[in-house]
Amino acid sequence: MPTKKLTDGVVEDYEIGEREVFLWDTTLPRFGVRITPSGARIYLIQYRARGGPGEKSKTRKITIGQHDGELWNVTKARAAARKLLAPVDLGHDPFADREAKRAAEAAAEAAAAEAEALKAREAEARARDSFEAVTDRYIALCLQSNRSGAETARLLRHGPVKVWRGRHIAEVRRSDLADLIDTIKQRSPAVARATYAALRGLFSWCVERDLIVASPCQSITAPPRPEARDRVLADNELAVIWNASDALGYPFGQVVKLLMLTGQRRAEVANMAWAEVDLDAGTWRIPKERAKNGKAHEVDLSPQAVEVLKTVKRNGPYLFPARKAPARTAVPARAEATAESQGVRGFSAVKRKLDGEAEALWQEALAKAKAKHPAPMRPWRMHDLRRSAATGMAAMGFAPHVIERVLNHISGTQSGLVGVYQRHEYRAERKAAMLAWGAHIEALASGQAMPSNVRPLRQA
Repeated sequence: MPTKKLTDGVVEDYEIGEREVFLWDTTLPRFGVRITPSGARIYLIQYRARGGPGEKSKTRKITIGQHDGELWNVTKARAAARKLLAPVDLGHDPFADREAKRAAEAAAEAAAAEAEALKAREAEARARDSFEAVTDRYIALCLQSNRSGAETARLLRHGPVKVWRGRHIAEVRRSDLADLIDTIKQRSPAVARATYAALRGLFSWCVERDLIVASPCQSITAPPRPEARDRVLADNELAVIWNASDALGYPFGQVVKLLMLTGQRRAEVANMAWAEVDLDAGTWRIPKERAKNGKAHEVDLSPQAVEVLKTVKRNGPYLFPARKAPARTAVPARAEATAESQGVRGFSAVKRKLDGEAEALWQEALAKAKAKHPAPMRPWRMHDLRRSAATGMAAMGFAPHVIERVLNHISGTQSGLVGVYQRHEYRAERKAAMLAWGAHIEALASGQAMPSNVRPLRQA
């Protein structure tokens, strides 16, 4: 190997050959320059490092930099070489130290990347098995074909999901469930019981799929069945509520009046679609997918109900769409398949406003009547309108089985063998009941006497 005292001139003027050449410095042994066929001039050091026990010594080369006359020239490269060779003279191996450092840095980068990937996988798994994500899967897989699935989905999303959003499904403890049920129970024992039933089904499904070890519902007693309500609104109360609903405006004013006139369920009225209504024929056909008992139901609309419906402008497929409902050009084939109800929501706030308006009219009526001990109007619920309609029709002389057909309700008179074999729909009797009830409500609202052509019917 050629040796020379390296200078910038020697390095730059050395003739380039077909093979790379190493020029070693006579001033600083083990320091040299590698000249490649392409013309590159690369400074380096070469030394022999002692091997371990039983190992031969190893030749090491460490690159310093490429000659360019400015950043790296012979003087700068020789100074750098002296620093690198100093530990070699003390028995160290800079090459091995550098490789070890690189290996450590690579290992640290790999560990950091693995930790980041693990963190991402854990976040993905947590998001996949979060309470709201698991609930969505449960609703999609188990509740779509269930006739009460829409109501169960509503209970889960409007209660537990709001409280436990972001939590892993396995983190929901028995105490969390008890606190939630206790909170709901203060507002509505019936909703608390229904929510518990919905959660019991959800957590049992999670146990089957090994998402959780045990259901939080275990060892928690279901809320007791609430006592059946028997509140029936008196005629003067119905008149006050009818007139007070005018202050609500669209859509709730019409919804309240239709609840009173038809006796149908709140969800059925709130989700009414134009495709279900025939104003000319005076009928409203509720598809089985929206009916609580899973049976299609045709409601005869009284002239009073038709007049209420005529005040509703056609603006999409639904009569009373929710404000934030997604835009649709048609009613979905299966109403329960939609994640959320398309009808108006927010009945709690509306009910408070309606109560205030009704109480004002109630007190005004008491003042006109010069009541000695005026009392506030007794509390009532929207569902009481349905019970009051049924009771009112019964008071007019309509038979229980006719009223149950009007309400699309199956109980003692229409269940069991009767429900299986008795298929008569009592269409004429149902229409007569609805017409009589509509005329009765109109008379109450206007403060007039009962029309002469509406008389209580005698039992056969």
